[in-house]
Amino acid sequence: MTNAEPAADDDFDDGQLERIGWPIARIAEALALLASHAGLAPRSVSDAGAPPGDDDRHALGAWLETLGGCLGIEVEAVISRHADLPQALAALGTALVRLGNHVIVVLSSNAETLRVLPPSRVPERLPTARLRSALTAHLRTTPAVHVDKWIAAARLSGRRAARARDALLGELVADRPIGGLWLVRPDLGMSFWRLLWLRGSMRRALVFLTAQLAQVALGIAAWALVGKGTLAGGIEAGFIWSWALLSLTALPLQVLATWTGGQLALDAAALLKQRLLAGALRLPPEAIRSRGAGGLLAMVAESEAVESAGLGGALRVVLAMVQLVTAAFVLGAGAGGGLAVSLLVAWATVVTLLIVVATRRRAAWTAARFGLTNTFVENVVGNRTRLAQQPPHLHHVDEDAQLARYQGLGRAMDRVNDPMAALPARGWLLVGLLGLLPSLLTGDAQPAGLLVGIGGILQAQIAFGTFAQSLSSILGALVSFRSIAPLFAAAARLPAPGLPQAAVGRRGTADVVLEARRIGFRYRAEGPPVLNGCDLVVRRGERLLIEGPSGGGKSTLAAILSGLRTPTSGLVLLGGLDAETLGGAAWRQRVANAPQFHENHILSGTLAFNLLLGRSWPPTDGDRSLALRICRELDLGPLLERMPAGLDQAVGETGWQLSHGERSRVFLARALLARADVMILDETFGALDPVVSRRCVDAVLARAPALLVIAHP
Repeated sequence: MTNAEPAADDDFDDGQLERIGWPIARIAEALALLASHAGLAPRSVSDAGAPPGDDDRHALGAWLETLGGCLGIEVEAVISRHADLPQALAALGTALVRLGNHVIVVLSSNAETLRVLPPSRVPERLPTARLRSALTAHLRTTPAVHVDKWIAAARLSGRRAARARDALLGELVADRPIGGLWLVRPDLGMSFWRLLWLRGSMRRALVFLTAQLAQVALGIAAWALVGKGTLAGGIEAGFIWSWALLSLTALPLQVLATWTGGQLALDAAALLKQRLLAGALRLPPEAIRSRGAGGLLAMVAESEAVESAGLGGALRVVLAMVQLVTAAFVLGAGAGGGLAVSLLVAWATVVTLLIVVATRRRAAWTAARFGLTNTFVENVVGNRTRLAQQPPHLHHVDEDAQLARYQGLGRAMDRVNDPMAALPARGWLLVGLLGLLPSLLTGDAQPAGLLVGIGGILQAQIAFGTFAQSLSSILGALVSFRSIAPLFAAAARLPAPGLPQAAVGRRGTADVVLEARRIGFRYRAEGPPVLNGCDLVVRRGERLLIEGPSGGGKSTLAAILSGLRTPTSGLVLLGGLDAETLGGAAWRQRVANAPQFHENHILSGTLAFNLLLGRSWPPTDGDRSLALRICRELDLGPLLERMPAGLDQAVGETGWQLSHGERSRVFLARALLARADVMILDETFGALDPVVSRRCVDAVLARAPALLVIAHP
């Protein structure tokens, strides 16, 4: 294998595009090779199976995403507007691009060329414009006939005709979607340091540290020349020119250090946000319920503190450490010698211990603040219940006690923080001068040694000011990190990806769709069983009703069957496959669950977005038409007529407000539109009047392949 890459050629034809493309049948091999070239260290997959046929593009995307999960990487399908395709291809990065029956493996991209990996495994360069033309050729064929007639009627020719043709075609197909693009990225659950390395952040950190060291060294050298000239009895022109040259050389190094430090902070901040978002999506439902709204609000607030204080403090503490190390060398060369260096190390230890004490007090204060925030939010949410069930004289007892404790902890923290603002730098000035005292008393100190020692003391004083402030920021960020640590750790909680061929296998061939065998479940290991030895079989076309008293485990069973909870014992099979084989995502695609009203949500967005969450996005015309039909069957037609934008009307917290019954029917329509093999409805019809409920039941019975309804007796 050679590293030579053929030059980009603007005359690629279709045959050459096929030459550098991988057949669909070898797409698993291409994806694994792409991940290896990108440094993502993919896992081996022994049984990837064959990809789905060309007649099901959605299935191919699902198969690739599942295969990516098996490899330990993330594969995300993207859709670009025709007008945005140049920018999308330029920012593509590591990706797969489908062209007919072939897939182009893209290693890197820019506005001009793509670096691709053909089956020969010798990287080549492909003009970005050539790939863009191949991706959009099918969209331009029909409009081109009309555009050519318009240009002929306008009697345009030559370059003017070509420019007009491109402009008109671009306008006609500007909003047409372009699919067949899959981004390939490392999974955000891998090591945070590994992710930083893959993004090039470690190289920036090395450049930052080198620039800082060089800048400090040049500064010391520049002032050493001035001092040498002064002690020699006069500063010659050569000393001045040397000092100016060294100082000017330090300026671009300072700019480089500032720029790389800023880029490093931005990279780490962006990666931290992405990691926390991935953790929020992978956080178990039980963990979300146990924290409540106040705990989740505290997580959001503290993530900003970690980003601003921790990342900025980390860069400043590196600068301070560089300054302290160089100051130690200067002090060792001065009149104080080893004693001055020892005092520097001792004072740095004292300052560090004081900061640790201050951090512990801040941790206690932060915990009290979290508790206060959580109590306030929970009391606001449950204010009506509180007013009805709690005597008035007890309304503020807990809050007053929490406020008093919070105030006491704040004062204890301030008693340490206030001296820390000036003590490290000013205290060192006194300690450093004590290091010169023995030389002064014995008379052994030379003027040059005294000046070098004083210079080292002043340099260390500046460093201690930065060191104390930055270390306090870092330790404070670590305190804040404790609140978001569950999200950070949850990102590494990878669901079972399943086998690719199982995720997109044929549906509707087995009589038994869903089967539960001896299911048991406990919320706590030592707690009583909610379910014990539960058996259930759901066959295709069956309509089952589960009744029971509140707290009997009906909703827990629904959560287990839909893949939202894992049973503590027993086995659940969907189409004859367990969750490990099928994968969590594929399981949830095949079982549509409409949970109880308080556990279901209308998201801020359009009505179409809320209805079509279980389908591909953006929706096709067929998806929108089906959504309209189902909405009318569920008696949501009057609602759509009232909405100015229809399906595109914004709903949720910031948009159109829906009634209790309308929300219930949106939840029901969402489940019907999910293309699932089994529908589970948990008390879905309770908020509907008898007439509307009858219509909704008829619609569900007519459309659900298999149905499981949970209701009270």
